[in-house]
Amino acid sequence: IHDARATKALSQKRKSSNPPPPMAVGLEQVQIKFQPVLDDYIAGIITAEEMRRDVDWERRWTWSFENYVPVFEAARELQIPLLALNVNSEDLAEVERAGLPGLSRRQLRTYIRDPVAFAEFLKPESFKAYNN
Repeated sequence: IHDARATKALSQKRKSSNPPPPMAVGLEQVQIKFQPVLDDYIAGIITAEEMRRDVDWERRWTWSFENYVPVFEAARELQIPLLALNVNSEDLAEVERAGLPGLSRRQLRTYIRDPVAFAEFLKPESFKAYNN
């Protein structure tokens, strides 16, 4: 639920910080390929309804868009970026079919931008235990 007092307090805190602390709102509801749509919304180029349509919300997410509108509006008002976090469904289908080798190098780079760091991340036994 959008709380105007909380938004105002956050706005004042951001304005009093020089520079404002880095902040973003991550959206697992939105696939990575729709990041430009989120950017256009924050920039004031499109409306919330246009964002809903352009990220294909109704087909790609089960929860009501209206529940998130107050968060979107607060982010726009405060110029806090919205970040698309979900994997593109077409890529997910390919990985489910053929594993990571099913993705082209370009598709793989969308998700793994630093292969060396990714390989290091996968090394610890704790990750291996979590993943099994």
